[in-house]
Amino acid sequence: MTMATRKSSKTSMSLSRLKILAAGEEAPYQELTVELLASGDRLAREAALEALLERPLPGMRDQLRALFDELSGASDKLDPGAHLRERIAQLLLTFEDTRDLDVGLRASETYEKSMGVDSTANLRALGLKLVAMADLDVFPYVAAEHVNDAGSWSPEPANTALQLLASTGNQVAVYQWLVAGEHDPALIEAALGLLSDAPASVLSRCVGRLAHGALARKDEPLLTKLAETIVERELEDSYDVLPSIMRGAISKELYAYLALLLASTNRPGLLAILDAEMSDVRRRSAIAAALRVRTTPEQEAILKRWEEA
Repeated sequence: MTMATRKSSKTSMSLSRLKILAAGEEAPYQELTVELLASGDRLAREAALEALLERPLPGMRDQLRALFDELSGASDKLDPGAHLRERIAQLLLTFEDTRDLDVGLRASETYEKSMGVDSTANLRALGLKLVAMADLDVFPYVAAEHVNDAGSWSPEPANTALQLLASTGNQVAVYQWLVAGEHDPALIEAALGLLSDAPASVLSRCVGRLAHGALARKDEPLLTKLAETIVERELEDSYDVLPSIMRGAISKELYAYLALLLASTNRPGLLAILDAEMSDVRRRSAIAAALRVRTTPEQEAILKRWEEA
């Protein structure tokens, strides 16, 4: 048996013991976990960290911090893709120790590539969570550095930055990001949902700007979100945007959905839009179908008027 084979066999036995000890007394479980983390074997370390995520041991905070330091110093060899460091960050989050601000900052600043692609976006997102947990005064400044930090494969950590800014009372920063320029449409949709406390007049201004760009790009998912925001938030100042969206180059399916969305409210201002849209013979059947789903006297009057015409 070669040395490599013996080492592999020993690691396999240790991992089997780990599963048993993780369900038992804390002392032997912690002892083996410490041993595996110190082994230098990436698979053993990963298994130990996974076990700790199932059964965290706050007493191991210092060892985890030391391991994070070690992996950060030679990440290309010891932690490709930052998977181990991600697990460490998740564990430190569960401990809720404000002294881990430094780890959060370092994690949020980690940029590494694997096969030419950014492989540490999730670690940066976890770093932002650690910073928010540890120091809410520092967090908004760090988050501002990452609101545009999204790759072609993942919206992270920009998505986490925006989510945490909104949840920590920094909705103005989210609004500023929304109106600052072109962004990933998926992130725009998510950010709109975060402005729950924004004044209606402010949100109307934002929706108007976004609709202009979305119409130019024929971005149906974003146009749908904008229409839903206008209707759900009752943004009367933005009602004039809805006809532009409905008359834009969108699919028949989306048009039918928007017609149903407006009809379901039975609001005079929105019914007036549908009434005006009935003048387009190509669209009339879709609007009539929407008005007939749950016909009110107001909707019946629109249908009767056009039937008689």
